[in-house]
Amino acid sequence: MPNYKGHLLGGLVTYCLVFFLCIGSASSLLTALEWLLFALAGSLFPDVDIKSKGQKYFYYVVLLIFIVLAFKGQFKKLSCFSFIVITPMLTRHRGMFHSVWFVVLMPLLIYIAMASIFPELSRPFLLNAFFFIAGALSHIFLDRGFSRMFRYRRR
Repeated sequence: MPNYKGHLLGGLVTYCLVFFLCIGSASSLLTALEWLLFALAGSLFPDVDIKSKGQKYFYYVVLLIFIVLAFKGQFKKLSCFSFIVITPMLTRHRGMFHSVWFVVLMPLLIYIAMASIFPELSRPFLLNAFFFIAGALSHIFLDRGFSRMFRYRRR
């Protein structure tokens, strides 16, 4: 089981493979860096349910979202969002956040929600979700290996 540096390296390798084999090119350097950021975030995300670098960065982003929502006076959204962000604290490690179905379904649901609000940005949202999913799958692959990655685990 690699540490966060190993998962970041796995996310970087996955980014390079997906970028060069599937996507081909970005419209700008900024877009390529955006995709890299999403792949690296995905590579750390499954460990959000334990004390880790992934959890630390996750809660930095949550804090920023909370500040923006509070500044805009959107307290109903802030309270709903706060219930969502405590979920990692209520699950066991290598449970829901280490399952393939979750790391694929969760970003796709966020993509659908964001694309319905901002339809003109649906393609960038989809590509960001795609790179996040690729990074998260690299994490699961590094933790479990390929043969155990898609096998249903019961505990």
